[in-house]
Amino acid sequence: MTPDTVALRWTSGPTVGERLLLSAMRQWAALRSAGEHPTRLVAQALAFRASNRTGGLFVAWMQAVEASLRRPIQVECPACGGISTDEQRLMLSCGLAGTATAIGEALLDPLLVDSQPAMVLARALNAALRVDGYPLPARLRDEPEPERATVH
Repeated sequence: MTPDTVALRWTSGPTVGERLLLSAMRQWAALRSAGEHPTRLVAQALAFRASNRTGGLFVAWMQAVEASLRRPIQVECPACGGISTDEQRLMLSCGLAGTATAIGEALLDPLLVDSQPAMVLARALNAALRVDGYPLPARLRDEPEPERATVH
């Protein structure tokens, strides 16, 4: 499986773990846009919902992402419910971190200068979310097979 075969389209709605991660990413972006430091507030929110470990790992992951950004992360309006391509890349790579690190890194290449540090932390964050009851799926999908004619 190559990065080209990873679909950025959702085949089903986000899981509870993905919604938690998306909410934390959007809270982080909203606080950054308001000129506030998001580390403490987002870590506390995640610690309340999941654990201190998850909160701390999320902060470290986002700091690694921010340190390596090629451009600002595009975030969709929380009111519309849409998930931007950048948000999808971050969530998918975090879900893939435990099983397909190279594909996760390739997904982040358009967004980050160096995706390896972010993927190392994504793997730890993925494991912490799983322990806390918020597993992230590894959303890999092969190219759809063409329909074959039935020979009778």
